[in-house]
Amino acid sequence: MSSRVETRCYAVGDETDPTTAKDVLARRHPSLLVQAVKAGTATNEFFVEMICAQTLRAQASGVLLARKPEIDLLLRLASTTQISVAIAKAGAKRGTPFLVIAAGDSRAVRAVRVPAEWRRLDRFELSDAELERIERAALLNAARS
Repeated sequence: MSSRVETRCYAVGDETDPTTAKDVLARRHPSLLVQAVKAGTATNEFFVEMICAQTLRAQASGVLLARKPEIDLLLRLASTTQISVAIAKAGAKRGTPFLVIAAGDSRAVRAVRVPAEWRRLDRFELSDAELERIERAALLNAARS
């Protein structure tokens, strides 16, 4: 029986390098999907979890939008099939606040430990705009075909 999928999303300040933060977390938790994105990409952990679930389902069924699930996640969060557009819209940049996302098996996600200054995003009911973004992200597979 497989475990439930969970997501954790942490807000990180501009003093931390997003690439380093992402790489360290990914090395410590190789079974998880880990990505760093611009801070404004999301404000609701539940929203991020819904997008991550799409990427993890696509990975399991072999229909990712890109070769790597990390890029698929970035594409879905940016609502585009173009990698360069996704990086411009949602890619984390050094010197600015960003989010670190960790998603996968619930046991593995619960084992994630992060620096005390990283603040976990709140979880709340999805807004109409978030629901629309989730729908657009799901439809990207159809646009890619």
